[in-house]
Amino acid sequence: MIKIPISCPSCGFSRQIPCDKVPQGPRRVTCPKCNESFIYTKPEVTSAPESQGDIPVAPETVATPQVSQAAAAKPDNSSPPPSGPPPRPVAQGLTDIGELFQESWALFKRRFFILIGLCLLGIVALIAPLLLSAGLVSMTTSGGVTFVTIITVGILVGILCGIWCFGGFLCAVVDEGLHLKGALEKGKGMILPLVWISLLSGFIICGGYMLLIIPGIIFSVWFVFAQFVFVEDDVRGMSALLKSKEYLRGQWFSVALRLLLVWAVSGILSVIPLVGPFLSFAFFPYVIIFHYLIFRDLRQLKGDVPFACGTGNKLLWPGVALIGLVIVPAILISIAGFSLFGALSHLAPIAKGKVFQGGQTLQVDPQQEDQLVPGAPAMPAEGDSTEAGSASSGETPNMFSPEDEYPNISVFIYAVNYTGEILANGTVIQNLEGEPDMQYNYNLNGKSFRYGQNQIEVKFAELPNPPSSMLEIHMRVSCYRPNGEKIIFGEWRLHDKGAGTKTFDFDIPK
Repeated sequence: MIKIPISCPSCGFSRQIPCDKVPQGPRRVTCPKCNESFIYTKPEVTSAPESQGDIPVAPETVATPQVSQAAAAKPDNSSPPPSGPPPRPVAQGLTDIGELFQESWALFKRRFFILIGLCLLGIVALIAPLLLSAGLVSMTTSGGVTFVTIITVGILVGILCGIWCFGGFLCAVVDEGLHLKGALEKGKGMILPLVWISLLSGFIICGGYMLLIIPGIIFSVWFVFAQFVFVEDDVRGMSALLKSKEYLRGQWFSVALRLLLVWAVSGILSVIPLVGPFLSFAFFPYVIIFHYLIFRDLRQLKGDVPFACGTGNKLLWPGVALIGLVIVPAILISIAGFSLFGALSHLAPIAKGKVFQGGQTLQVDPQQEDQLVPGAPAMPAEGDSTEAGSASSGETPNMFSPEDEYPNISVFIYAVNYTGEILANGTVIQNLEGEPDMQYNYNLNGKSFRYGQNQIEVKFAELPNPPSSMLEIHMRVSCYRPNGEKIIFGEWRLHDKGAGTKTFDFDIPK
């Protein structure tokens, strides 16, 4: 009894089936090990000659190969040589890098018009539905759900049409005998499988790059041939990615080097001014051909490789990607949030010379600002000082005691995009530091002031070409009565451009 081996292209599981139990023609077969389905066509099997007793093999069985060879040799002498490239010998290893570039260029030149035509058709198929939906939206007066529906349908149709053309493009790369029409016919049935493979590979690779980049690089090389696995072996979904990974077992660095070189050339062409986008578009078919020739070498080198494709294997790498896309960002956001909370909780009141960056100003209630200043006098408690005692008596209240050499006064100065100095009664009390868009807040005591007439002089110079329009000097002289009442002796703002001097007079009564 003749038996036929049937092997699963996904996992490599094989079983011998009696020939008479295998139906003729293409049949869909489901592997009992990995549950993957594939198309199997029964090969032609020549029947064994019936038993003729003890008679040895007839002489014609020996003569038959000679006749066949002669018959086969005759048409070979009469038929013309093939017009295409000579058949490639079975690969003993990956093609040398220089030869790979040359072979890719030769195939690119032979298939240039077909492949570029499919690329252009794919762009038109992607953009045309979007433009059509935009035109429909512009002509309709309804909005809301209708607007969103039309735009969404246009986007989906454009994406599906673009993938249809891309599927035909892949078929045209793999099969040199395909023309434009045949490639599109084959690509029509590949839309949904290509969408699923692209989504899976994109999800896993992006998640890998979130895991500190290196896993993303590894995944990019592992799964780069998944589309060709689907086109050549009809293996779909996560199984195509796993089989692509299996093809690269033991060859990762060699393949990665070749891919890095062609990607580098493509990147250099894309950044050339003016013509970069056009060169990048024209070079795209060459890159895909380069990918396919590497895949062809791996396929010839390893054959139809078996690979593990159980449920656990299919969920492993999407699970790793999920960690990169969800858990790692969540951890980073949590760490950043705790750090920010800690920094905010340790913010101190404005100190002398405190600088605020990037145009951010601390907003303080004018009625409470001096209370935040370390140098501002606190409201004295009852009986704590001679001033408080005299103020609480029935005498006419004076603001300051006659024994004080100078009033207990607080001076607040704010400056942005100015340099210069500020003088109180001829004495420099503060130099203005000048850094672009740096906001300076100064809180000083009033040792340079006296009872009666006082003068503040501001010598200022605007910073040349400040980054922003902020330009201000703000000053306030104030103090507190013993009962906590705030007294403002003078408050001034200056927004002058250029350089100059301003004087401000005010009186401090006894």
